[in-house]
Order: sequence, then C-alpha cells, then structure tokens
Amino acid sequence: MTHKTTGYAMRMLPWVMLPLLLGALRSLALAAPPEAPAPQPTAFQTPTPGADGRIVYIIQSGDTLWRISAVSGVPLDQLERLNNISRDAPLSIGRELVLGFGEAATALPTLAFAATPSSTPVAVTGSGDICVEFFDDINGDASRQESEGLVAGGQIVVARADGTQVGSYTTDGTSEPYCFAQLTSGDYNIAAAAPEGYNPTSSMNTPLRLEPGAKAYVAFAVQVSRQQSGSASSSRSSSLGIIGLVLLAAAGGLAFYLSRQARQRG
Repeated sequence: MTHKTTGYAMRMLPWVMLPLLLGALRSLALAAPPEAPAPQPTAFQTPTPGADGRIVYIIQSGDTLWRISAVSGVPLDQLERLNNISRDAPLSIGRELVLGFGEAATALPTLAFAATPSSTPVAVTGSGDICVEFFDDINGDASRQESEGLVAGGQIVVARADGTQVGSYTTDGTSEPYCFAQLTSGDYNIAAAAPEGYNPTSSMNTPLRLEPGAKAYVAFAVQVSRQQSGSASSSRSSSLGIIGLVLLAAAGGLAFYLSRQARQRG
C-alpha cells in the first residue's frame, strides 16, 4: 500500500510543480527592467563650406562611415581618402569629418543706412489776388445773374487778420471786378458798405484765406432801397462809411485770426 502511494505521488509531482515554475518565470519577467532602446543616429545636417572652403561634418552618436556616405552622397572611398581613415574604423563623437571642398564662404558686408534727419516743415509763402465788386441783386438771392449789373459807390476795405489795412476801393460800376493784386498769402477780412440808396442782401463782412498763386473773388449783393436819404447827408455818410469799414475790417480780421489760432491750439 505504501509503495503504491509513493509511486502515485511521484507521477503527480511534475503536474504540481509545472504551474509553480511557470508562475515564478512570469514574475521574473515582469520584474526585469525593460531593455534600453538602441541609440539612434541623429538626422544628417547638410554642412556648408567654411572659411577655408572645407565641407566639414561633425560626427554624432550612432554615426558610421557607411551611414555618413549613404546620407551625404559622398563615396566611401572619398571619405577614406580625405580623412585618412578606414571604413570600418570606429568614429569619435565630435570629430570633424571632411566631406569635400567648395567655395569659401564670403561674409556679406553689413549695410548701414544713415538716418535721414527729419526736416522742419517750411511754411509755403507766396502771393495772390483778391478781386471785389458790387452788383444789383434784383431777385434777392445774393447770387449774380447775367441780367444783374454792377453798382457804383460801394466802399470796400481789405485788412489782414491782425487788423492791418492793405487797401480800400470804391466801385465805379463799370470796371469791376477790381483786384487787390500781389497780396501776401494768408488770412484776410473784406468789409464793405452798401452805396447810398441801396440795402445789402448779402453779408458785408467776408473772411477768407488767400492761398499762394490764388485769385479770390468776393461779390457783394445790394438792392435799391425804397427810401432814399437826402442829398445833404450823402457826403457825411460816405465819410463815416469809410471810417466804419476800416474799423469793421480790422475787427473782423482780428476775430478771424484769433478763432483760427484757438482751433489750431485745440
């Protein structure tokens, strides 16, 4: 009985030990660290000729003479001849390997541009004309038509923006427009007084800017007054009118000048 039991146990022993052995081998395989990947050679960088004309490649990790020949297109025997090396010799990382010769690199000159100094804007100066007239505004629209003739006796004064008078004129009704010629360009004020027996239908005070080479036209519109003043007061009114025009032109020009200065500062 004992002999039979022992024989049976011996036959069953491999079947019992096999699972235990497989489990131990699996545990060892899982515990073993993964193998480090083999170093890969770095990508080939096409070199450029140096100052002496040599085309040099710096040996990287994983390089062999065979690989360098393959990726650079330089024959293996040419690499051996240029570098005095055999194709199976080990390569030292960081060593210079001559691939061939080309034209020496030429440094391009640095172009320096001198800064152009900014110039202060120069005020444009010149002269122009201011031409004036009086007309009979029959339809009262302040715009002269072909049927509306010139009017004599209109008094006109031209002054600069600072109030300085540059000229005056009394219309004769035939030779207008009359031009104040060769006036320095700038701001002006033109003041006018209607002739005796007329009422104005347009503004009698006109500010304007005279540009160099320009000819500015100012037409003053008047209509015949229904009430005529006596001839005794005509001479006195004319004298007072001239004085008033000078003062009006000076004041208007100064106001126009000050308003422009204020806008520029703002």
